[in-house]
Amino acid sequence: MIEDKGPRVADYFVVAGLTDVSKPLEEEIHFNDACHKVAKPKEPITDVSVIIKSLGEEVPRDYICIDVTPTGLSADLNNGSLVGPQIYLCYRRGRDKPPLTDLGVLYDWKERLKQGCEIIQSTPYGRPANISGSTSSQKIYITFRRASENMTQNTLAVTDICIIVPSKGESPPHTFCKVDKNLNNSMVSDLLY
Repeated sequence: MIEDKGPRVADYFVVAGLTDVSKPLEEEIHFNDACHKVAKPKEPITDVSVIIKSLGEEVPRDYICIDVTPTGLSADLNNGSLVGPQIYLCYRRGRDKPPLTDLGVLYDWKERLKQGCEIIQSTPYGRPANISGSTSSQKIYITFRRASENMTQNTLAVTDICIIVPSKGESPPHTFCKVDKNLNNSMVSDLLY
């Protein structure tokens, strides 16, 4: 019988880890049933960028462009704008640098950048990365925060990004957190998040 000695963190302690002869889980376990597919975790997102496709900018090498929303609508950040350029958000996964821990939207005319965040100020081609698509003083930028170099393995990281159009019935996919700031300030277009 275990004697009660007051509050404690745990009753048992286990050390777990891989050895030199350990195999990855998907090689170790074999399922014949298609319902038991092994879900492989995605690498964290390490970089985000904005490109202006209507000006001929192409997706940077090793980046993925968010072309469509979860239901297949255009993910153009100026979707519906009659004169605005076609602006798209791109991202890159990897383990070569600390991952992103936060994404945001900055309304440049009415708020300040949060401490520890950075602004995507230009496209990879050197053009301004103002996603409002207008030349007015109301500029909108994508912001991000990166984990520190000495982050721990359990640091939360951004592992996926999507664009949604709530007026068309879209909502954030399961486990996604909605950045509750409209990406599109055009008068005639749908709200994008």
